[in-house]
Amino acid sequence: MINLFKYDVCVFGGCSLDMTFFQKSDGTYSVKPDVLFPGGKGANQAVAASRAGAKVVMISKLGNDDVGKIILQNLNKNGVFTNGVELVDGLKNDCCKIYIEKENKDNEIIRENGAIDSFTVDMIEKYRDIILNSKMVVAQMKIPKEVSVALINFCDEHNIPLIVTPCRPEKLNISEINNLDLIEKISYITANKKECAAIFGIDNIEECVKKYPNKLIVTLGNDGIMYYDGERINKIDALEVSNIVDTTGAGDTFNGNLAALLTRGVSLHSAIKKAQYASAMKLMKESAQAGMPYQDKLEQFIREYNSRNFEYKQEFNMIYEKIISANSLITKKQMKITKKQDKTFVTESDLLIENFLISEITKNFPNDNFVSEEGNSSNSIKNRTWIIDPIDGTFHYMKNSIFWGIQVAFIDKDDVQFSIIYLPKMNEIYYALKDIGTFLNHEKITLSDNVKMEECNVEFCGSIHKCFDEKSKFLRELTLGEDRVGNIMHINSCCFAFTNLVCGRTDALIISTKKAWDILPGIFLLKQMGINKHEIGNLSLYSKSEELTNKILMLK
Repeated sequence: MINLFKYDVCVFGGCSLDMTFFQKSDGTYSVKPDVLFPGGKGANQAVAASRAGAKVVMISKLGNDDVGKIILQNLNKNGVFTNGVELVDGLKNDCCKIYIEKENKDNEIIRENGAIDSFTVDMIEKYRDIILNSKMVVAQMKIPKEVSVALINFCDEHNIPLIVTPCRPEKLNISEINNLDLIEKISYITANKKECAAIFGIDNIEECVKKYPNKLIVTLGNDGIMYYDGERINKIDALEVSNIVDTTGAGDTFNGNLAALLTRGVSLHSAIKKAQYASAMKLMKESAQAGMPYQDKLEQFIREYNSRNFEYKQEFNMIYEKIISANSLITKKQMKITKKQDKTFVTESDLLIENFLISEITKNFPNDNFVSEEGNSSNSIKNRTWIIDPIDGTFHYMKNSIFWGIQVAFIDKDDVQFSIIYLPKMNEIYYALKDIGTFLNHEKITLSDNVKMEECNVEFCGSIHKCFDEKSKFLRELTLGEDRVGNIMHINSCCFAFTNLVCGRTDALIISTKKAWDILPGIFLLKQMGINKHEIGNLSLYSKSEELTNKILMLK
């Protein structure tokens, strides 16, 4: 798909020089700032979005002096396009004095406005091409209100999604009748509890969000985040962050990441949760921008956060990284192909990944045991054992299709402790941790509601000829009659079959293969979601639908 937009995110807002003062043991602050760093809500959000992987452009004004040039240089250094940033002679730059309390790390900000007050309505026309060539615009309501109003109307007229962070919430107070119209035109409003109350004149956050489904997102500090999706109020719990250093810029980090994620097509719920992790990372470092995470570091933080209380987190985090690395070994595909005794195919890539993973595991855990498809298939499971399928779906890999992946499960104390399935062509990585849950790209998955029979998608997996008569019987019964299922599919790739069921692409799986490397990683993903196996003759059934499960069991 061709990307018609030049930029992902356009931030329309101000920049400043942040001067941070940390409270001393006696409760006082130094006369001179402890930290000097470029900041400002607009600049902070631009940097956060850029580090999150978005292509970001900024529209702003700066005084043409040493401070302005430092701020401009910092934006460029962080990958933000500054062709919409003006350096103006004689204009005073904005300044923020930030006082950080020693005990709870809360901040008090004293702002001295300068350049931000010089924004004018004609800037929108001047930079219309930049705005029109952006997937999303982010603004903060700190600029003169007439400019904010013109920007909101321009974005609404041209169907450009707009996120507003109302750090001057009184400018959106609904007591002004025109503000109700403005709120309707804004795509997303992200406000803290005080800002929400200032806009709507009430303290009942639930009542506020219910009026603006999928628009009003309220951050509640230690109480997490709340928004209404049109059907129910979503309350996302706060993350556990014990080593808070500085809260400055946490909200900007959240909003920059939210914008970056939404422009990548991530769902609102998933984008909010991931942006929350980015905000938590920022809390652990001084100054607004210094702690704003880069995309790869955020992924690592989320994974390590999910496994923080997991007994085998060292093993899990090690193999997770090695599986990602393993895929990079075969980007130039090794296509030497041979046939095994069972007449299935094996490629150089299978052997390359298997040898790499075993070698890396052995470096870290030299006494561990392996059961792997290519070189250790006859080994028995004992003590600490790694189950490895280097390329599940080798035939699909040979055909350069998407239906293949890398699978690993780890067994200790006579039980699977975690498993990972990586689908490189789908950019999906699934993992499950015992007694913690199942995750897709670091987001926890829960069982969805039962699906109606006519909407069910049933997948058969395993070689088509294996248990053919039994499969034929179920296939015939499931596709005939008034209560037939909606669709039947057969790809014969275990990693896909199990993950299809995990993420909801299918509703039931009937599988014939029994090989450990084929099934254990996927079975464990399902088990940690509460989906258990039903034996139906020589086949195994896994299903999310109670109605469908009962129907199939009656057929056996």
